[in-house]
Amino acid sequence: MAFEIEAAFKDELRYVEARDTRSEEEILASIREPQVSADTSEKNIWAFWHSGLDSMPGWTQRNVVGWARLCGPSWTVRVLDTVPGSPNNALKYIPAELLPETFVKGTMTGVYVGPHSADFLRGALLYLYGGVFMDVGNILVRNMDDMCWNILSDPQNPRQVSVPWMYSTTMANHFVAARKNDPFIKRWHDLFIHLWKGRDTYEGMSANPLVSYILKKDLSESAGRGFGWQFKIEPLVIFEYVMQVVSWDRLCALEDAGDGFSCADYARDNILWFDALEEDWAAETVAGFTGQSVFDALATRLDADPNSERYKMAHAMTWRILTKSSMQKVSRGKNLTKTPALGLLWDLPENQGKDFEKGTFAELLRYGSVHFEQTRPEIAAVQTKKPKVTMRKGVFEP
Repeated sequence: MAFEIEAAFKDELRYVEARDTRSEEEILASIREPQVSADTSEKNIWAFWHSGLDSMPGWTQRNVVGWARLCGPSWTVRVLDTVPGSPNNALKYIPAELLPETFVKGTMTGVYVGPHSADFLRGALLYLYGGVFMDVGNILVRNMDDMCWNILSDPQNPRQVSVPWMYSTTMANHFVAARKNDPFIKRWHDLFIHLWKGRDTYEGMSANPLVSYILKKDLSESAGRGFGWQFKIEPLVIFEYVMQVVSWDRLCALEDAGDGFSCADYARDNILWFDALEEDWAAETVAGFTGQSVFDALATRLDADPNSERYKMAHAMTWRILTKSSMQKVSRGKNLTKTPALGLLWDLPENQGKDFEKGTFAELLRYGSVHFEQTRPEIAAVQTKKPKVTMRKGVFEP
């Protein structure tokens, strides 16, 4: 179904054709059997699903198809896996020595094997090949070139990396864009893999003296910025779960320790940070930080009573995403929050297809994410500062 841009948003949006006009199955087939070498161009969109593209939940497959339609043929979408013999097996792209033994041998335990496997690949792929690594839960709304790549690829611009900014020097790793061979990305990956050396689980990682400062951290900065998730686990468990984010945070406090490279300076001067709350979690800022509230809004029918509170919420949320967001990050967050995240709700058998159900705001979001191009010239960039306390230490120096 085709939609029109409402009059109230005609200054903020314009209609465009899909940049990739292939069918959904044709796009998926091209991802299953990649025809273009990753060395050909840095314009790779990387993702990971342990058991392969065809076993991904339908809503995440539609996300990935949307990436291709929005970004067009100059970008190659790649979904890596750990399936033996697969053309997309991660070890065909990354030398085993760049990855922790627990990934190479398949010995990792716990409920977060998938997310942490993606974490292992993220830095390595970006360093080796360049491009963007995204979680399959991202519904992309702004094409990659307009979002950040035109800046990163500009030889006159010092920005070489782009990430969502949460607070201070804390990033969110569901989206990381970087040029090939970036020195900060290399150190980030090396530190994270170092922390996993000899481990099969993330539990207890805070004991490592390189990151033991998180023992004193809480979620007050996150809450103060407006992130309102209600977690059912202790802050320390969350920080251990997002150890790749913690690794980034540590790097941002490291001055030149003798190798001629200051991570702290680089993070301030060479990374394009953008506001994660504004660009990636707009649905939550309107509908609230529970999966059910966003689910209900997107499931609202377009022909419902426009004066009802539910319709008003759905309308405000969907058009807010389409006009002012780069993406909507849909979390699964298994066992993290008190109530199920949107991704877990869409995973349920009874909710199959709810992410694009005909006649709902979900269908409008899917259509608009490809066909409604934003007129705003740039995303909500943030200029970070160095931490108040920095360290003149090497990457692996406690």
